[in-house]
Amino acid sequence: MKTKGLLAALCLIAGIPLAAYGLAYGGTLFAVVGLALVLAFWFLAWQWISGAGKPTTPIKPSADAAWNLRDQAPLPPTSSPAPQAAAEERDDSTPRRGSE
Repeated sequence: MKTKGLLAALCLIAGIPLAAYGLAYGGTLFAVVGLALVLAFWFLAWQWISGAGKPTTPIKPSADAAWNLRDQAPLPPTSSPAPQAAAEERDDSTPRRGSE
């Protein structure tokens, strides 16, 4: 176990009883110190969680990229028929729903 892991475990093991004793018997100093240790545990645990998904070695870029489109011009936009034009092309002799 690394030193940060040991420190986090120590903060949790010492923080919970100190906070419980301080909150139960009115010892404000014990309660504040215990809650500070519990918060330190959460800080160290969150650092470990956020660093767990990061790769340990840097990702090397490919020497010959398979998908390099910087040199190609974008395709021109395609024209789609307007909704009104599509409605005019339909056969109006067939009855539609809701038009009774």
